[in-house]
Amino acid sequence: MYAAGLLLCLVAGAASSCVRRGAFSNLVTFGDSYTDNGRLGYYINNQGNAPPPGVLPAASNKTASGGLAWGDFVAKLTGAKYYDYAISGATCSNKIVSRYFGAIKKPFPSVMDDEIPSFKADVGVEALYGNRTAENTVYAMWIGTNDLGYTGFLSDSQAPGTDITSFVECVWQVFDNIYQTGGRRFVLLNEAPLQLAPEYASQAKGGAGDNQYWQNKTLYNETEYEQKILQYTTNVNTMFDYGAPFNLLVKKRWPGASFAVFDVHRLFADIHANPGAYLDAPADATGFFHACVPTNNSNCVDSKNPASSFLWYDELHPSEKADSIIAKHFIDVVAGNSTYGTTYTSKKRG
Repeated sequence: MYAAGLLLCLVAGAASSCVRRGAFSNLVTFGDSYTDNGRLGYYINNQGNAPPPGVLPAASNKTASGGLAWGDFVAKLTGAKYYDYAISGATCSNKIVSRYFGAIKKPFPSVMDDEIPSFKADVGVEALYGNRTAENTVYAMWIGTNDLGYTGFLSDSQAPGTDITSFVECVWQVFDNIYQTGGRRFVLLNEAPLQLAPEYASQAKGGAGDNQYWQNKTLYNETEYEQKILQYTTNVNTMFDYGAPFNLLVKKRWPGASFAVFDVHRLFADIHANPGAYLDAPADATGFFHACVPTNNSNCVDSKNPASSFLWYDELHPSEKADSIIAKHFIDVVAGNSTYGTTYTSKKRG
């Protein structure tokens, strides 16, 4: 994946170059439970309504990772002010994959339908975004786990007439919207290797059986679905690798912007292949720390081993330890000195 991206960057030659970007004062993120640091809780406690303009919900130290989310680690390490619009359960657009959530009596808020409108409303609040410039603010998105997974494309639950290219185009449209507000420094975290997550890995490879996120998994051909989610995530990641420089440099979709693709897929694969180099002892890249009875998510048990020894907090979500690793590499990607990232930059028109 990385080699292909690097080749495209070099081929772009005279039109642009791979660049190294350094410090930033503000971090703005969009996505799902892999990034949400507490925003869904606001919707649950407010009849499914978004926060009013200028209000950022308080961050939680108990997210889907079991602790801090990766963006909070980035903020702590860099001192950047953090604006997180990610919502657990989100997809890119409810027009492609919509998932009903009983706690708010409507579909989970999506990036295009809720996160982007909330961000645009907040940008107009001087007290919140008073020091935002094109140079000092980084915008990152990590989306796709719910779009591609069991409640999305994997179970053929997408809207009629849509396909995976519809999802990828939605991702580009998110950055269109950010660009329209003056955003110029973009980072796209690609799809995690979901075939390695306990929810999707076959039991033969150490995956979970029936679980809280896929309660009847054992009724399916587990190997078939493990391979299908592998195809979906790697296909999307290939589209990201080629689509980012094509949209930026050839179509000139975001003139004057920089666009980095962060290969978290390969990062997770490396942790999975050599867990002892990344996780605390006894390092475990196939199991998970927090297990719940499939039909009763309040009946849960934590492992006796440290949470920091696991790649996965539960069947689907990376652990806090994994999020801390993601954060450190994210900073390197933004700086342009990570083998897990490729950054492209375009010249302004005229």
